[in-house]
Amino acid sequence: MTDILQRYRFIKTAIPPVFIFWTLLMLYLTLLPGDSLPDVKLFSYDKLGHFGMFGGWTFFLGLYMIVYKEKIEINLFLLMIAGIIFGGLIEILQYVLPGNRTASWGDFAANTLGCVAAYIFLHPIKNYLRKKK
Repeated sequence: MTDILQRYRFIKTAIPPVFIFWTLLMLYLTLLPGDSLPDVKLFSYDKLGHFGMFGGWTFFLGLYMIVYKEKIEINLFLLMIAGIIFGGLIEILQYVLPGNRTASWGDFAANTLGCVAAYIFLHPIKNYLRKKK
């Protein structure tokens, strides 16, 4: 384990519950019937929300893999693809499930861009943490 993870042990222990919470929150927000969502100004930034949710999911998954799977070579590109597929599946579920939700290519594009951004941010973190071993 690297110096930073030894010094800030809470970071390592927080990663799994944060990832689980993030995933459950995403599923709740993306699959909740549309008429159940409150009508607040926050939801006018829908694409930014998709970018952040799926970028965050991919980032936390990557961070988990980097920190907890130290002896395994992590392919960040495959993690990014997993995030993109997850985003696509959510859009398909929004299309097929009842609940006043609509699938959108724009949402899928925002999901994908968030996953790509996480992929870019994870590279230096992976290199730093793996080099410090």
